[in-house]
Amino acid sequence: MARPPAIETFLARLPASLAASFSPAQLDAIELHFAMRHRPTHTIDWRHRIARFYIILLAGHSQRAD
Repeated sequence: MARPPAIETFLARLPASLAASFSPAQLDAIELHFAMRHRPTHTIDWRHRIARFYIILLAGHSQRAD
């Protein structure tokens, strides 16, 4: 089964014995992590921290097919 390019690049950077030791479930979890790293950009992406709290304001066009 072909793996996504991000997973292939990740595995290529590891020692061969370690790359071969991942189970299919572990590779699925790693793939999910890489997918979550690429979040869409927003017209407004404002993030501010006040003491121990943070405020995030995101705005932009909806990408969902309702």
